[in-house]
Amino acid sequence: MKKFFVLSIASILLVACNPEKKPVRASTPIGGRGNPIVGGQGELTVVNTCTQNQFPIGTIYDLGAQQISLYNHGTFEERVKNFLSATVNPQEVGEISREQWDKTGVRFQGVIKLDQNGNVQLAQSKIILKVYDKMIFDSQGAQPIPVSIDKASEGRFDLNTGSGYVVYKDQFGEIRLDGRFDAQNFSGTVSFKNYVSYDQGTPAQGQIGQFLIARCAIIQ
Repeated sequence: MKKFFVLSIASILLVACNPEKKPVRASTPIGGRGNPIVGGQGELTVVNTCTQNQFPIGTIYDLGAQQISLYNHGTFEERVKNFLSATVNPQEVGEISREQWDKTGVRFQGVIKLDQNGNVQLAQSKIILKVYDKMIFDSQGAQPIPVSIDKASEGRFDLNTGSGYVVYKDQFGEIRLDGRFDAQNFSGTVSFKNYVSYDQGTPAQGQIGQFLIARCAIIQ
């Protein structure tokens, strides 16, 4: 069973001081989709069943123990930037760690609402990802890059084994989680398929890496 490491929220949101001149990114989050923080709309929120000693935020990472994709051989950072390229120029994104709990990386929250047969309740399921790149620490006011999708398009889980999948889809593309949940955690692999590209080029697709999140933070 995988051990779920606890990360303080403060370590994610910490902004490091650096006197050197660094690239500047606008303080308004870029790359938002689904329900970004624009036009007075609030960001998607999720309600979980975690207790105070359980951390409700998941992480997407790359252990590097196996080849992640047959058609996308890039590094973890390149794969994350390919995912963001639906709405973001990858050159505007800084370094991203593949480690599970570094200051930079990919964090997520979500809801997978299941019925008594293990079918995903599409309208009640959602996902929120945030990419914390190095620019957050190098450029004052830079924010994590958000990707939020407010409903699922398909999914099913075997309630006996905990194995299954869910796909979240919007007009920009889709995110798929394949994995298994037990009494403590939900873990597996994350893949994506973009429908568009920021530069009208060929949309990217592939796998990003592995994920881990407390069961109480996503399975309902």
